[in-house]
Amino acid sequence: MPNPVWWHHMGRITMPTLLIGGGPSSPIPPEQIAALAGLLPDARHIAVDAGHLVHETRPREFLAAVEEFLSPADRTPS
Repeated sequence: MPNPVWWHHMGRITMPTLLIGGGPSSPIPPEQIAALAGLLPDARHIAVDAGHLVHETRPREFLAAVEEFLSPADRTPS
């Protein structure tokens, strides 16, 4: 459990931030991740139903989310 003071400093993060939650089977409740996303000025929040180790359990979905987040200029417009 992080120190509660930690939450008060989240608004200081000004760069785009990607939050990947593990869905309902994750030990971190989805509503807690959504609350964190609400504190960040430029947060993107996705859920991948994978539990705690999203990158190990669902590597393709994890990498697709990270690649899309890191390379928006490389995507072709729809």
